[in-house]
Amino acid sequence: MTTYDLWMTKFGDSPPLKQVAIMVGMAIAASDLLTVLFFLVVRLDRLDVALIVTTIIVIVVSVPLGAFLVGLNYRLKQTASRLDLALRKDDLTGLSNRNEFYMQSQKQIALCDPDKSAGAVLYIDADHFKSINDRYGHAVGDGVLQEIGILIRSTISEWDFAARFGGEEFAIFLTGADLGKADWISHRILTGVRDISKYLRIGDLDVTVSVGISIHRPGQGLEEALVAADKCLYAAKNQGRNRIVHADDSPATIFEPKLRKI
Repeated sequence: MTTYDLWMTKFGDSPPLKQVAIMVGMAIAASDLLTVLFFLVVRLDRLDVALIVTTIIVIVVSVPLGAFLVGLNYRLKQTASRLDLALRKDDLTGLSNRNEFYMQSQKQIALCDPDKSAGAVLYIDADHFKSINDRYGHAVGDGVLQEIGILIRSTISEWDFAARFGGEEFAIFLTGADLGKADWISHRILTGVRDISKYLRIGDLDVTVSVGISIHRPGQGLEEALVAADKCLYAAKNQGRNRIVHADDSPATIFEPKLRKI
C-alpha cells in the first residue's frame, strides 16, 4: 500500500482543514522526536553540529512529506486526464463525442481562409440498426458500432475529425477535402462495413451504412454544413439505403457501388 493509499484510508474522508492540521501535527511531532533523540546522543553546544542536526531533521521529515505531495499531485493529474478524456470521447467506439467534434471542426473552419472551403462533412448512419439489436442482441449491436468506429479511425487521416453523434449516427469532418476525396473516403467506409460480419464471426449478419456528404462552402458555418449532409443522408435512406448521396451545384447525386460477395 502506498503512502497515498494509506493516508486516504485513514484520513481521506476528513475535511481538508483537518487533513492539513493532521499533516502539520505529524510533521511537528516527527521533528520534535528527532530533536530529542539527537539532543540525547549528540552534543548541540557547537554551531556546526546544530546545523548538521537541523539539516538531517529537515531532510528526514520533508522527504516523506514531499513524496506524498508529489504522489498526490500525480494522482490528481491522472484523474483530471481521465475526466477530460471522458468528456471528449465516446466510450464505446473511441471516437470523439458530439461536443468535441463541434469544437474541433469549428476551430478548423475558423483557421481556414474565409475565401476557401474548409473541407467536407460526412454524415453516416448504420442501416436497420434496430433490427440488428432485435435479432442478435445489444452486445452484437455494440460490437457493430465498435467495428464501425475502428473502420472510421483507420480510414481518415490525423487531420480529420470523427465522432459518434449518438446511437448509430456518426459524423466526419475531412479537413481540406474536395468532393472527390469525400466520395473516396465514403466508398471505403461503405464497402468496409460489409466485413464486420467476418470480424464478429456472424455469417448472416448484414451491416450496411448510408452516407450523406456536404462540401463546406466559404463563409459557411459548421451547422449549415451538417444540415446539408443530414439532408443528403435522409435522401440516401429514402432511396434505398446502402449508398452515398452528396449535394453539389446540380441536384443530389447518388453513388451506389456494386455489392461485394463476402
